[in-house]
Amino acid sequence: IYAETQQGGLHRVDLTTGEQVFIQPQARKGDPHERFNWDAPILVSPHNPARLYFASYRVWKSENRGDEWTPISGDLTRNEERLELPIMGRQQSWDNAWDVGAMSNYNTITSLSESPVQEGLLYAGTDDGFIAVSRNGGDSWDRIPVTRLGLPGRSFVNDIKADLYDANTVYVVLDNHKEGYFSPYLFKSTDAGKSWTSMSSNLPQRTLLWRIVQDHVDPDLFFLATEFGVYTSLDGGVNWQKLPGTPNMAFRDLAIQKRENDLVAASFGRGFYVLDDYSALRNMTPEVLKEEGHLFPPRTAKWYVPRSNLGNTGADYYLAENPQFGAVFTYYLSGDFTTAKEKRKKAEKEADKQGADIPFPGYEAIDAENSEQPTQVWITIRDTQGNVIRHLREKASKGSHRIAWDLRHASTRAIDPERSSEGGWFSAGPLVTPGTYTAALALEKEGSVTPIGQEVRFEVASIREGVLGGMDYGQYNAYREELTAFQEDLEVLEDRFEQAETALSGFKQALARTPASPAELAAGVQELEAAIREVKLRTEGSPARDEIGERNPPSIQSHFSTAYRGMRTTHGPTGLHRRSLDIARAMLSEVKPQVDRIADQLVPALARQFKAAGAPYIKGE
Repeated sequence: IYAETQQGGLHRVDLTTGEQVFIQPQARKGDPHERFNWDAPILVSPHNPARLYFASYRVWKSENRGDEWTPISGDLTRNEERLELPIMGRQQSWDNAWDVGAMSNYNTITSLSESPVQEGLLYAGTDDGFIAVSRNGGDSWDRIPVTRLGLPGRSFVNDIKADLYDANTVYVVLDNHKEGYFSPYLFKSTDAGKSWTSMSSNLPQRTLLWRIVQDHVDPDLFFLATEFGVYTSLDGGVNWQKLPGTPNMAFRDLAIQKRENDLVAASFGRGFYVLDDYSALRNMTPEVLKEEGHLFPPRTAKWYVPRSNLGNTGADYYLAENPQFGAVFTYYLSGDFTTAKEKRKKAEKEADKQGADIPFPGYEAIDAENSEQPTQVWITIRDTQGNVIRHLREKASKGSHRIAWDLRHASTRAIDPERSSEGGWFSAGPLVTPGTYTAALALEKEGSVTPIGQEVRFEVASIREGVLGGMDYGQYNAYREELTAFQEDLEVLEDRFEQAETALSGFKQALARTPASPAELAAGVQELEAAIREVKLRTEGSPARDEIGERNPPSIQSHFSTAYRGMRTTHGPTGLHRRSLDIARAMLSEVKPQVDRIADQLVPALARQFKAAGAPYIKGE
């Protein structure tokens, strides 16, 4: 990689060895001091990765990654004596407190670009009001004063970018805040700099602009770094919109990671922001934005098991959030799905700002608000055979949104109506296997689910293979089905047993409230309690051992937990996991007759006896 310190301290960094080679071009014998800007521009030629361009007050070229340099231009700046320039309206005395050692040089080149369409078509911009163009790789240059764009003569060229598709089109970003002008300056030329038109259009006034980048797929998609966030245009700069979520702060640089379709934005606060996979913006046409809703194709989902490479390091390292794991879906909704309660609270907030009375809506209105079910968005994921793999759901709201699928099947655990959710890795569904999947968008409103738009196809692909190889996907899915079937059998039996325990508790309470001799019922209660205790000892082990921390023999649940761990990695289940499943199955088959006897014979018989004896109603019968 290439990196520099202030004022052009250029280095080539070998990421393998970590060594930094100083490669800043140096003035030749008899040349004046080489004036570099604080952020001197570095450019890798889009036509040859070994060819570099760098700039001071002149443009330099290297054909061997910075080992040697050749100047390919003369001085493209005004080449002034800075101490002769006016400060606060007039030239100042030599005896004033001059100290320019920590300041940026002046009369320097600030921006470089080479057309990716036409090799050798070069552009340079300066900090003192000039744009220079060379059509022959630097043999000759045409200097264009920024006054030709209708701007103050010393406007600073913050950025210049050759169009990715047309050789004669170029974009330039300027500002003149040092002289008190804060208007957004953005221009486009379609004749290699001979004439210019403004692209500032609807950008807010008093908004300085710093960088522009063009999408590598859609020629009309642009991103713009400004003093107050990042803007985008979907129509070639005719209209600009601020990207939601970007903080209201200065962004000084932009870059596009083409493989991932990520936009990287560098702030003046030395922090980086990444907009992951902005590709949906390419399809946000006026026609799409008029639709009721639209689901955009996601990029290929990376199949792996997330982990930390650092472990528990406390505050030793700064760690930013990772991109969302899994398949990340972008969807758009054009409708208004605000609930009555949300509308009321918004109106009350505005009234409160005005100091006005906030009326009581009435009990019926409040009851209606509380019973209103918000409109829901559903995304249904299927495999190529049409099998439903997972449903994603969230509250609907107008605009663009994102939701991620974690590449897992829905949880196969039994549903407990008294609990809304269960956490932990054991509650997560098994990983899906790599392959092709589809996703479809729908809206649920007042109990009616309506499909919206077309389904999209996407891929789930492995990003690496372990040293010992990966799983056989067919065997993995067969094992998953076996495990799911056993889990259901186990949880059905557990539920029947827990209901029997609940019934036993009810019978014990009913003994004291039944208008009959306890002798007629106590023996049955004792028999049921003994049968339940025997099953618990067999499946859970000795309570006395648990009390002191002594280990019990492995249980059905412990063998099942081991078997389930075979679903937690991309390696897939091993012989150990399969053997644990076989053992769990065998143990379940042994205890099932005992549970069936308790649930199907002892509990119903005892319930009939209590009822016949006049006992109060026992809930759950």
